[in-house]
Order: sequence, then C-alpha cells, then structure tokens
Amino acid sequence: MRYDTRFRLPALVAVGLAAFAPLALAQSASADAFGRLQGLAGAWEADSPAGGKLTSTMVLVSKGTAIEETIGTPAENEVSLYTRAAGRIVMTHYCALTAEGNQVRLEARVTAASQDEFVFSFAGATNLGRDDPHMRRMVLRLRDASHFSEVWTMRKKGKDTVFTLDFARK
Repeated sequence: MRYDTRFRLPALVAVGLAAFAPLALAQSASADAFGRLQGLAGAWEADSPAGGKLTSTMVLVSKGTAIEETIGTPAENEVSLYTRAAGRIVMTHYCALTAEGNQVRLEARVTAASQDEFVFSFAGATNLGRDDPHMRRMVLRLRDASHFSEVWTMRKKGKDTVFTLDFARK
C-alpha cells in the first residue's frame, strides 16, 4: 500500500498545531491575566493587622515583564516579584520575618484571561529553616480599579496564621 505524500505534510502540521494549541491558549490567558495585575501599578495603602498603616508600591520592571511589589512601612518592608509563565503567574516573596530572610516561591494557575482572583500556593523556597516563619499562600483579589486585597497565610512552627490586607489606591 502506497501513501500519497501530498497529504503527509499538511496532516503533520495539523497534528502539531493541535498538540500546541492548549499551550498557546494557556500562554495567551496567562498574558491577559498578567496584564490585569500590571494594572495595579501605583501606590496603595491598607490598615496593618498590627495597627497603623501599610503601603504597597507596585512598579513594572524589566520592560513590563515583571511586577515588583514593596509592601510595609518605610522602616520595615518586604518585596515580592511577579512574573508570568505558561498557564501561571509566579511570585517570589523576599521575606523579612527572620534576620536571614527567605525567598518563598508561590504560583497561581491562570484559569481565565479575565480572572479577578489569583491563588498563590507554596512551590518552594530558598534559605528556609525547618521552623522558620514563612508565607505559604496568598490570595490576591482584584475588586475594582481602586481596590484589591491580599489574604496571606503565614506558617510558623507548623501553625498557620491568616491575615487580610485591603488596599485602596493612594
């Protein structure tokens, strides 16, 4: 039996496109969802769970391919860096809960280009001791152009503490 080679290349191309279509859709949704986070660029303020006020400054860096968030007070602050990857948003949180600091990596799956909630879950860490306090989870919710919230879960010696920061644009 002999195959007609005129149909082999188009068939291979069709199979290849079908195989990579989900990846292309995931990258597109990831880019659109990341674009929603880029809209947070600017200065924000929230009540601190410990009393007083916290600020969050969101800055687009590296030609807009990353978002740098500095959160805290002028005297004490932490930085989180958000980037996108196929089908997810990756955050590295540079924590100041210990004298040595740790770098926790959290990831949120992108489920829709227009999503308003990003659930960042623990994916790994560097410079983290067994009982060191660190962030395990963060849920970022976009409310409107002037409001968003972050619900953080901190783990310390095996116990989780949850706190919410409700930010308003300054």
